[in-house]
Amino acid sequence: MDYVPKSIGDPIRNEDAKELSKSETKYIGIDLGTTYSCVAVLENDQLVSIPCDNGQTTIPSIVGYCEDAILVGSIAASVGIQSENMLHDSKRLIGWEFLYDLPNANPELWSFKVDTKDNSAGYILNKRQENEKFVKPEEVSAEILKILKTTAETYLKKEVAAVITVPAQFSDKQRDATKRAADLAGLKLIHILEEPIASALAYNQKMELEENSKLLIVDFGGGIVNAR
Repeated sequence: MDYVPKSIGDPIRNEDAKELSKSETKYIGIDLGTTYSCVAVLENDQLVSIPCDNGQTTIPSIVGYCEDAILVGSIAASVGIQSENMLHDSKRLIGWEFLYDLPNANPELWSFKVDTKDNSAGYILNKRQENEKFVKPEEVSAEILKILKTTAETYLKKEVAAVITVPAQFSDKQRDATKRAADLAGLKLIHILEEPIASALAYNQKMELEENSKLLIVDFGGGIVNAR
């Protein structure tokens, strides 16, 4: 039986790490969502969602910065970290240079602090304290990707490479920032794929659409709605 960490913070056990096969890379798909993220793999011609958060197939896209640790997902939301150090919505901020450019953004309603530094909108941890720190959105997204990568490799016992989906309207800067997040996570990125296209490909594989069929795909996400 495949070993799956009881907690998303559990490292791969030594005996499991030794079983990771470098001779064959498994390709995974990652939905790096605004509110939830998930990872899936194709097994025996079937798409399988890999448990990534205490047995759940989705993980809250939340990253908590403690004094001595970085927590991701439901565990971050459950330990009572200061709300301003509980970061989410990195998908809304990623790739934007200035806060005033953000569409439909209401920074005053967010529990965390935001600002602009080095031509990047981002988060401020411990504002006005000695240990104040600026964190870019791709750094937050990278922490989520690290968990998904580790969980997938533990489940599959193989090294992985990923396709990551993004909203159809993502700009080149937002896509580049997503690529940087994958790089920071140590995740080999194969392709950036638009979310509605990913849905259409998956549907076509399952339903085998007739040639020249026309299909409207609407993706209702936690923060963004896409249509293609």
